[in-house]
Amino acid sequence: MTDDYPKTHAKLVEDKANGSAVIATLQSEIPGLIPVNPEGGKESRAAAVSPQVESGNVYLPHPRIAPWVDSFIHSCASFPNGAHDDDVDAMTQSLARWAMRRPMRFWVV
Repeated sequence: MTDDYPKTHAKLVEDKANGSAVIATLQSEIPGLIPVNPEGGKESRAAAVSPQVESGNVYLPHPRIAPWVDSFIHSCASFPNGAHDDDVDAMTQSLARWAMRRPMRFWVV
């Protein structure tokens, strides 16, 4: 993934199961590995970020620019019953992390 996306500075790796071994083995070779301990299961993490998606605050590039988008949307639409849920899990981790790091702004209308 680092070869495919060389401008990515942070790479979140679940610090569970074999993730701990991956981090220990690769941290001196791949910069930006960040261990994370996700709370709850994949479905509860998806439910926690679904308001961001439903409200239109998650943008995807057009499939002509990013050919992976159609497959990604299919994975999201078939979650949690689809054959693969890694894309959804990565998205939920990213959105949760992004939401925690951004300052909340409130407007009074």
